[in-house]
Amino acid sequence: MKIAILSWGSLIESGIRRGLAVTGGWNTGGPMLPIEFSRVSLSGDKAGCLTLVIDEQNGANVPTQYAISSNSNLDVALANLRIVENIKPELKYTVGYVNILHNTERKFSRDNQPVSCNTIKEWARINQFDAVIWTSLLPNFEKVTTFSFSIEAAIQYVSHLPEPIMTKVFEYIRNAPREVITPLRRALDDSLVRIS
Repeated sequence: MKIAILSWGSLIESGIRRGLAVTGGWNTGGPMLPIEFSRVSLSGDKAGCLTLVIDEQNGANVPTQYAISSNSNLDVALANLRIVENIKPELKYTVGYVNILHNTERKFSRDNQPVSCNTIKEWARINQFDAVIWTSLLPNFEKVTTFSFSIEAAIQYVSHLPEPIMTKVFEYIRNAPREVITPLRRALDDSLVRIS
């Protein structure tokens, strides 16, 4: 199988270094997907940071990037992405896929993401990929903070973070691909917070 790996965030910067099995590097021209910094990371070195996820309610359509997996077996490619993203085996559904050859797909079990999946399938067909995989974590801002996600709520959340977490938040936003201009990133830039 010819398998594409999609990303719009930190996987582009550090995925290959962390062991993502790809042929070549990252390419522009991935599908436009609704992305926003609407997930609060709960573990690892990004704990407390707002991270980029597909968010069909709050996100803006932004360009994504893709890499070609060096694995031709879909299960092996999915396992590799899960390991690189430090996703526990029991949370395997947080790595999504569409399989064009068998007309199957897997997204996070509680998250339909119907528009995004259809966009990814169409992009895969046009670009002659047999399958596409991506990290399919859910927005969780409301669950973690008890406030509905909005630009104002996210700015309030960031402004009340202790150091060094606040610095990590801005580093993560600053290091996101330049073309990933979400409503929150634009608002932070407009309010003269230096993120680029």
